[in-house]
Amino acid sequence: MKKLSTKTTSRTLETRFDAGRDILDYFDTSRAVATRGGARAGAGRKPLGKLRKTVKLSPEAVRRFQAYARQKAMGNFSAAVEAASELISS
Repeated sequence: MKKLSTKTTSRTLETRFDAGRDILDYFDTSRAVATRGGARAGAGRKPLGKLRKTVKLSPEAVRRFQAYARQKAMGNFSAAVEAASELISS
């Protein structure tokens, strides 16, 4: 009579798992460590301190803001809208 191996290997664990048997008894879950993923300190875009709003503009108004941004060498459309709003409040 041949004795079956009782040694736990990755293959026997996979076989047990595929059969629907619980294999958590073979692991110490109290010392589990996540080695990948999760938030990192300092990661992501830095906040600009601005609010995102949706505004509907006519095509002509968009062209005026784009022309203003080009004329004043501003980085983007939002900078042009913000600069123009400051002119209104002055």
